[in-house]
This record gives sequence, structure tokens and C-alpha cells, in this order.
Amino acid sequence: MAANSPATERLRVHQVVNENTQQAVVRGKVTVPEAKPDVDKILSTDKTASIDRLEIVPDKVIVEGTLTVQVVYIAFEPAQSVHHMQLPFTTYVGVPGVEPGMEVQGKVTVEDLNIVRSRDDARQFDVAAVLSVFVKVTEIREVEVLTECPPGATCKTETIKVANVVASETKQVIVSDDFDVPSEKPSIEKILNVMTTAEVTDRRILENKVIVDGTVTIQVLYVAMEPDQPVHQLHRTFSFSDFLEVPGARPDMDVRVDVKVESADLDQLFPDRLRADVVLALTANVFETKEVNVLTEVAGAQVNMVRLKIDHVIGEDSSQVVLRDTFETPDPKPEVRKILSTTVDRVEVTEAKVLKNKVIIRGDVSVQVVYVAALENQAVHAMHRKIPFRTFVEIPGATEGMEVDVRAVVEFLDADKQGCNMTIELVLKVTARVFETMQKDVAVEVVAPGVCPPGEVITYTIQPGDTFFNLAKKFNTSVEAIIQANPGVNPNNLQVGQVINIPCAPAMG
Repeated sequence: MAANSPATERLRVHQVVNENTQQAVVRGKVTVPEAKPDVDKILSTDKTASIDRLEIVPDKVIVEGTLTVQVVYIAFEPAQSVHHMQLPFTTYVGVPGVEPGMEVQGKVTVEDLNIVRSRDDARQFDVAAVLSVFVKVTEIREVEVLTECPPGATCKTETIKVANVVASETKQVIVSDDFDVPSEKPSIEKILNVMTTAEVTDRRILENKVIVDGTVTIQVLYVAMEPDQPVHQLHRTFSFSDFLEVPGARPDMDVRVDVKVESADLDQLFPDRLRADVVLALTANVFETKEVNVLTEVAGAQVNMVRLKIDHVIGEDSSQVVLRDTFETPDPKPEVRKILSTTVDRVEVTEAKVLKNKVIIRGDVSVQVVYVAALENQAVHAMHRKIPFRTFVEIPGATEGMEVDVRAVVEFLDADKQGCNMTIELVLKVTARVFETMQKDVAVEVVAPGVCPPGEVITYTIQPGDTFFNLAKKFNTSVEAIIQANPGVNPNNLQVGQVINIPCAPAMG
């Protein structure tokens, strides 16, 4: 740094290119399966929606997802019944300025749901849902901001908290799975269509490395090997685990991992056996919250300004949750003689709601217990248990409507046999980061008076006595060019401290 040069700090941030929210209407028909009783009266519905895939095309984002509805109804028999139904949906959100290759995040919520019995079939229902779909498109941008006022100038400063990207790495991985057609499904004559989705279920940071766990779900539409050749559907979900080398990553940092299905091949080995080979692209962005002083106004010195549109971190904190679940061995599993191992299958955050100064969080921990059965042959069995949790994290400054990112990690897990019951104990660490999109002009460099690189556009802060005429003369351009570069600016009412654009003269020759 040259003598008397003001201090700077280099930031690497996700610049928000654009974001938008649009409503989408999902319509479809669902039929009560043959195994379920007829519906007398619907008591309640619980609805959720999830995004399966996001794809950027010029000026819009294509969104594919699934609407899941759980219906509790009175059946034409003594007991109540519950039915889950799923409807796939595809919509798009207009986002001007976005292009393929940028990064995208999305969120979908169900605003309204209507279920009406079909006039033609008492076991069929027409479903209509109104979804609110939000997408945010970003790209990584490096910028060196001024953190110290230039000598002789007067500055206005502001402290901001940003998610500074330490490193970003992408890796392709191949995951494979051989599986059989479920016994209740007919054999496959011909595969008609295959749809593959993937999601990240857990990510952990080690020194210079990010561990990624996830699942791949394959849905197969096929013609059955039966006389009337009906069309059937089956799905298969399998797990994967891999890692990315990320220089500079440390366990105390945070990471966002995105997964994209690059390609999927499904081979039919036999009428009842399939092999899937799926190529995934994993992208890990490791970041840390950085607090930095920026200059938002500079008087008495010529500086270039850059408009930052980034996630401003309001705050982050953690809470610990102690869970204890005691239960009997579920039918038809045999009783437990000895526990061999206890592992976490998945930690899922199902809801994160920002309120004033806090975040309310709900979710589930899926645990697998492998044990020796209390039988003569002492066979080894496995059982799965889903344990719900609810907690809150205090975030001063948080208000309803802000965005939140939640990460839940199991720090301790144990299972114990107590008579005929089993008890699972675990300690869960839940971390919440609340943020909002911030748009701010910040100073990035001091410009020597009169310097205007040919063919470029610089920003200029109006000083006392400035007019478009003397600025055109000072920067070797024209008044007309300055007016065109500043629509909405009144040349006869310039304000000291106002930031305008100066188009430099084209390069000669």
C-alpha cells in the first residue's frame, strides 16, 4: 500500500443479481388407494411443498417441486383413516438479468389448499393449491472496499456484517445402486420415463475439507409385463457420502452445499432388477461472518463507488436441545437383547420461523438402532425411530419477514435397554443465522482528480461548485454523455455528496 493510502479490505461475497416472488397454482386429481376405506368426511389437511430442482434460463428460474398433502378423514367404518398424496408441479419465476451458470436458492410455501370430492368418482378428489415461490439468484464477486477515510476528506462510515466466502469448490461424483422392483409391483416390460432428484442431508467441515451426505431419489414410469400392459410407477431412494477438498476451510466456519443431477442412467439388468448410475455436481461454499467498516459517503476526495447487494447478517447464535425418547420395540420387531450400534440417519429442519428477536425451529432426528434380538438364534435386527424436536434461538434485531438459515447437528447419541423398553438420548446443537438483502453504495478506491480511463464509466461524488459543464471538461467527455448516463438526475439541482456516473471518452485509434 502506498504511503498515505487509506486502508482497504478485500471481500468475496455472493452478490444478489436479482430476486423475486411469484404465486403458482397447482391442480391435480388424487384417488384413495384400494387398500384405504372410502371417505365419509374430511376432518383436516396438513400440507407442505418442497423444491426438487431449480434451473436458471435467461431472465427466469424454472422451479420443479412436490406438493404433499396429508388428509385425515372419517371412513365408512369405525376408525379414522389417514392418506398421504403427492402432486408434482412445475412453474417459473421471472427474474430479469439472470443467466445460466449463476447460483440460485429457492423457497416455497403453501398459501391455500382446496380439496373437493369429484362428481364422477366418490374415491377421487380434485386438489387445488396456491403456492408462493421465492427465488434468489447470486454470483460470487470480489471487491476491495475502503475502510479508512482518504486524507483530507470527510466520510460517513457504516459497519456491516457479511457472509465472506472463504473458498468455493465444485466436484463431480458418481453414485450407483442396484435394486429390485418391489415385490408388490409387476415386472418391467419397458421403461417410459426416469426422473432423478438429489438433496443434501448433512454437511460437515473439517480442516480443508467438507464432508457431504445426501440422498438420490429415482422415480421410474414403466409398462408392466402383464397381458394388458398397464403403466406403473416405482421409486427408489438411496444414500451417498463424499467429500470436497476446500483449501482454507476450518471447522468453525459455515458451509452451503448445493447438489445438481448432471446425468442419470438406468439399466434394466433383469425384468425385476435395475442398476442406476447418477452423476452429481456438488458445490461447496465455505464462508465466515465478517464485520467490516465501509465508507458510504465521501466528500473532499474523488472515489469510485460500487453498489453491493448482498446478504447482511443480522445475527447468529446456537441453542442446545436434549432429547429423550422411551418406547417399546415396535411390532413386528422382536425384543432387544443387546444394542450393537446407534447412528443418526438424518436431521431434518421442518420449520424455521423468524419472530421478533428470536427464531422458532421445529424438526426431526431419524435414528437407526442395530441390535441382537432376544430370540434363540440371536439374529441381528435394525429399527428406525423419528424423534421430533422444537427449540428457539435468540437473535437480537431479528424481525418477522427476514430470511434464516438453520443448521442442526447431533453432538451426542446413546441408546439403552431398560426392561421391555428402549431409551434413546441425544444432544442436538441448533444454529440459526438471520439475514436480509442489503443494497448499499460503498467506496472502493480513491481516483486521482481528472483520471477517467478511456471507454469506462466511473462514479463521481458531487463536490461544492460542480456542474455538468465543468465535469465534462474535467473528465474529457461531453455534457450530453453525462446526462444520458444519469437518467432522473436534474443537472440544475446537483447536491453535494450525490453520486453520479461519468462516461469516459472512447479510446482513440
